[in-house]
Amino acid sequence: IAQSGAMATTATLPSGATVDLPSLPAPRPQRKWQPRLVWVSLHAGGIGLLLLSGGWPSQTSIAAVYSAVITLTALLYAAASFRDPGYAETAAKTAARLASPSDDFQEALLDQAYCVHCHAELRARTKHCHDCCRCVRRMDHHCWWLGNCVGERTHCIFVSYLFLQTALLVATGVFASLAVGAAERREHPHALPPWVEAGAAVLCAAFCGLTGLA
Repeated sequence: IAQSGAMATTATLPSGATVDLPSLPAPRPQRKWQPRLVWVSLHAGGIGLLLLSGGWPSQTSIAAVYSAVITLTALLYAAASFRDPGYAETAAKTAARLASPSDDFQEALLDQAYCVHCHAELRARTKHCHDCCRCVRRMDHHCWWLGNCVGERTHCIFVSYLFLQTALLVATGVFASLAVGAAERREHPHALPPWVEAGAAVLCAAFCGLTGLA
């Protein structure tokens, strides 16, 4: 198998004949940093509003658990976002294997299925992602928030991330709602004006609700 141009690929049979695989335009440049930047900005804004409202838990044990949830959520997000979801092997990577001597080489080559978009080897439950411009094994879907696909290697990570992300949104919303009527903090000499704390708490609670729906 040889490549000519950006996406054109040809396969040479033992008889000397060549088989042209479909040639498509090169994939558009990926901008996976955009959803990741949005994710970081939204979480920084939500936690910032919680701090501004004075709603951060005062009990040490609760604060420790809440901080751990934030940390684990960020780590799981990074793992699901940056890890290879299970990209299928491309024609260029299978060249050496297909070129090896074999009695049924020609039959195997003719029966081999390739993706018409990226020329990856197609197997059961392998689908092409038009956002990543790659085929993914056991692909579930492309998650815009991750900037990555959910596939064979990221299923468990993605489910764990969803669980912790939901817990983080619920906890932050509850803390912000409780902060709206926390009069004791407003009497503190270093506290912000009541309308600032109440406004930040309301915005934080609404922010968690809207983000959870998204």
